Amino acid sequence: MTSRMSAAYNNFIKYFRKTQDHRLLFSINPGRSGSQYLAELLGTAEEVTSFHEAEPPMNGSFLHMINELPYDRTAKKRRIKCNAIKKILNGLPAGQIYCETNHMFIKTFYDVVIKEFKNIGVIILRRELSHVLKSFVELGYFSSKNTAWPDWMSSPNAQTRAINCIDKDENLDQYDLCIAYLLDIEARARRFQREYPRVNTYEVCLESLCHYPDVVTFFEKLKITPTGQTQEMTGRVLNSRKEAKMRYDNFSEIEYCEERIKAYIKKSMLLGIDVPEDIVSGYVVTPEKQKGGSYGIS
Repeated sequence: MTSRMSAAYNNFIKYFRKTQDHRLLFSINPGRSGSQYLAELLGTAEEVTSFHEAEPPMNGSFLHMINELPYDRTAKKRRIKCNAIKKILNGLPAGQIYCETNHMFIKTFYDVVIKEFKNIGVIILRRELSHVLKSFVELGYFSSKNTAWPDWMSSPNAQTRAINCIDKDENLDQYDLCIAYLLDIEARARRFQREYPRVNTYEVCLESLCHYPDVVTFFEKLKITPTGQTQEMTGRVLNSRKEAKMRYDNFSEIEYCEERIKAYIKKSMLLGIDVPEDIVSGYVVTPEKQKGGSYGIS
């Protein structure tokens, strides 16, 4: 082996080992669930370098790919994310954890990242469903009021969906489209856990991350170390988008959001669609909960 070839080989081995030395954390969430807050919070840990949406964010054309084609048809193009992550890892100190809470993870790059990297953990971040729906509606998602959402939110009827929708996109109003999308993201999370049992997943609710003792417990599960900044960050309101909501002028009530979620779930069940069980139990009265008769909506 020539000296030039030997040097190139040694550099490759050094780069490969450096990449393997890092642990990576990603998040499954639908958006509007505290992903930016989570990124900031995790970034206060001693060992974590955290991003909300690292470049490339994998929206736009990559989202349209997974809407229209199965994952295996577009994997080669979507591997661009792996190359970008490797560049970031190459600049991190040994042992530093890479974290990205981008809600595009479960839609456009989870599969290529899992195949490329070994030491991965995934945080499943949830927020009360009716509150997420309210935020979606008020920001004009899945409506003509907002022109940006099609580059960020997958179709409930995407080729890569994890749960069937009650109808075609064009036949649904804004509320049903938003609900269908949110249920699909939850179903994608369940599918991920089934398909990748070797990957550690950490389920957490945004509401619990507003209390410092719960944050400390969560950090312990992740095996990361809180700092003084962690307590300062806990409970801080980020990315509320109040000005945007005022601009869209599409106010929604939590009570109405809850009614629409119940109605959507009822339609889904009547169509034989397998809605995630704990979501159903939160909005539907099952035979065990209701004396006599079949299930009804609570």
